[in-house]
Amino acid sequence: MAETPTPADIVTRHREIREQYIVTLPDRLAALANAATRPAELAARAHALIGSASTFKLLELAAAARQLEHVARAQDDGAHGGAPALETALALVLRLGEQAASLPPLPDPDLVVPDLSDETLVYLLEDDPVQAGEMVVQLQPYGYTLVSFDDPDRFRAAVRQDRPAALLVDIICGDNPDAGCQTVAAMGAEGTLPPTIFLSSRDDFQARLGAVRAGGLGYLAKPVDPAMLAERLDQVIGRDLARPYRVLIIDDDEIVSAEYATAMGAAGMEVRTLSDAAGAVEAIRGFLPDLLVLDQRMPGCTGLELAAVLRQQEGMASLPILFLTAATELGDKRLALDVGAEDLLLKPVALPLLVTQVRARIRRARLLQAMMARDSLTGTLNHAMVQDHLVTEVARARREGKPLSFAMIDVDRFKRVNDEHGHAAGDRVLRALARLLRQRLRRSDIVGRYGGEEFAVVLPNTTAEEAALILDGLRRGFLAIGFRGADDALFHVSFSAGIAPLRPDSDVASLNLAADAALYFAKRAGRDRVHVAGSLSSTT
Repeated sequence: MAETPTPADIVTRHREIREQYIVTLPDRLAALANAATRPAELAARAHALIGSASTFKLLELAAAARQLEHVARAQDDGAHGGAPALETALALVLRLGEQAASLPPLPDPDLVVPDLSDETLVYLLEDDPVQAGEMVVQLQPYGYTLVSFDDPDRFRAAVRQDRPAALLVDIICGDNPDAGCQTVAAMGAEGTLPPTIFLSSRDDFQARLGAVRAGGLGYLAKPVDPAMLAERLDQVIGRDLARPYRVLIIDDDEIVSAEYATAMGAAGMEVRTLSDAAGAVEAIRGFLPDLLVLDQRMPGCTGLELAAVLRQQEGMASLPILFLTAATELGDKRLALDVGAEDLLLKPVALPLLVTQVRARIRRARLLQAMMARDSLTGTLNHAMVQDHLVTEVARARREGKPLSFAMIDVDRFKRVNDEHGHAAGDRVLRALARLLRQRLRRSDIVGRYGGEEFAVVLPNTTAEEAALILDGLRRGFLAIGFRGADDALFHVSFSAGIAPLRPDSDVASLNLAADAALYFAKRAGRDRVHVAGSLSSTT
């Protein structure tokens, strides 16, 4: 597995790309000069120079190239007396380009770099030792390390010394009903405030308003449900339990593509680049991107033409597309929207803005997909989607000669949970199990809700023995989670699981039957255990 690049590595990569661009400038200028007698080609090359020069902050050169493009297009349209103006515009571009090659190194760009701090470390300000201890234990299964403090001053000092990923703060501390808000507000004024969630026995408007004014990003009334708290922590920290956002950049200028790809990669995205539009369909089917970034004007096939071709392909009608262009005509934006583009951004695009635009559009697209393919309560795939994925993974395992395991999980005595603690508590149990599965399993594993209190998991490239160890660890972790019912009583829940390995003679239907039979065996054997189809014992 490749190591996560440090901010210094990312800056170095940007510098290398920019130096590479400067090295290529003489060839770009020579191509312009050679096209001096062919206005249409000259205009196209000048347009390309606008985008690349502006991307690397050579704004004076980009402005001169824009003027050259305008004059060349006028000349190509038959305007009279344009030759002197074209020569003058071309000479200016060539001169500025030669100067750019000898200028001091370009400044480092503004970057969106990943936060390399420990994402699991959270500080808690809570003066009740019982509640603090309980919360430390409850958040551990969700991957959070909680350190508690009962004194605001020591709490602030600890944040200054070792900044955590987030803060949990009780509004009331000691005899001061606003101690939490005051402490957080002070840290905000100092510029040392991590993402903060307030916890309180108060649930009135004034308490919530005070939390907002202090800089809180969340507010949960006590008693706090651990699963809901972990989910809110994920949100404010930015932990994404799904696969990384995938972006395919299609631009004939490979150096510009590399600059964009480095910025998006630094923000945690998986990025691939393509310089030939003809390979777009194959690249999309192989990479399965969440979003395309297209250069609007490319030789041989414009971005608009490529988008129209893609919209004709099976499964690509709704693929989000973001256009980048150096053109300023409003008509280009209208045409881009006509082919279903998310937006058209004018070059130069600041790298943080580009990353923000891409991230926002992928987040929205995934949300819409989730609404159609996922269970509304747990956020996992629905029954039909799990079966579709199982078909795909079985075919892949057969093709690659790799193992595969299919598991079915059922919450033990779930009816009793609903009867004794209320249906709202039952829903929290299901959400907690779904979240634990999504968090602790690999990104390549597939989790879905089969219905009721039953879940299904597809584990590619995993033997039955490996799957049993994984699910048994999850079983123990789930049993450690505490829940509170309508009567505020703390209770724990277990699950049972059945595992079916892919065998030479098995198919999707037989995998479902074998996993279901293994689950039934685990239930009959006493629950709270994992059983593999065909074995004589279960793990407990």
